[in-house]
Amino acid sequence: MVDDMEAALSSLDTYFRFNGLKVNESKFELLPLGTRQNLRGMPQFTVKFRDTVLATCTEAKNLGLVFDRYLSWDTHVIQLSRKCVGILTAVSHLRHYLPSGSLSILVSALVFSHVRYCLTVYGNGSAKNLAVIQNIINFAARIISGKRKFEHISGVRESLGWLEPPDMVTHQTLTLLHKIRRFGQPESLALKFCTNRERPDHVRSTRSDDKLSLPPNMRGSAAGKRQFAYRAAVKYNALPPEFADMTVSQFKRAFKSHLTTGDDNSRR
Repeated sequence: MVDDMEAALSSLDTYFRFNGLKVNESKFELLPLGTRQNLRGMPQFTVKFRDTVLATCTEAKNLGLVFDRYLSWDTHVIQLSRKCVGILTAVSHLRHYLPSGSLSILVSALVFSHVRYCLTVYGNGSAKNLAVIQNIINFAARIISGKRKFEHISGVRESLGWLEPPDMVTHQTLTLLHKIRRFGQPESLALKFCTNRERPDHVRSTRSDDKLSLPPNMRGSAAGKRQFAYRAAVKYNALPPEFADMTVSQFKRAFKSHLTTGDDNSRR
């Protein structure tokens, strides 16, 4: 395992040098990933890049997303909540000075943009994390509506057309999958999805020919079922067949409407 990692780093080093890129090896970090049980029994090891031993860390930030060693996304959601609550608090102090109708636009631009960023990735975490996202959404709805802390807010969310956090995750996940299926990009993800009819071992036609094939190596574990290639395919297969032929913009609108009707097997 260590040899494979060092070989990969060596290939990167060759690429960096060939393309005239300067790399600070002291800023490289090693983040072991796995379940709590896996990491508890993991032996100590070191990985070198050039002549530097990589520092082992428990969290790392990449493209604005905080990865922890268990991929629980707890730290990312905590930091996201702090950022969004800070923005919403500032907006609440200014709400009486803003033009009517501008609050929802501000909240969408300044807060929901952060919530939606990489939601497909971190949204498959715990129910506790989704509850934190729900609190952010509720706070935003109270600022826009002027409702007090203990007043019911669900009607305001519905009037604003906001989905609940689990539905937001599902909507963004399946929209991404639909885009991948329509355009075949990015290729690294597109190769993970094919229909049962497109499988090389397909022999006879069945009613599930046009359904996406589920990765067999992910069916037996909770961690496998959390992966995008599995959970997205399962939920996509639960949609009515007419969704498959829609453009991406049509899909986004129709699927949001589908979620808000309350009759949606793709949530399960």
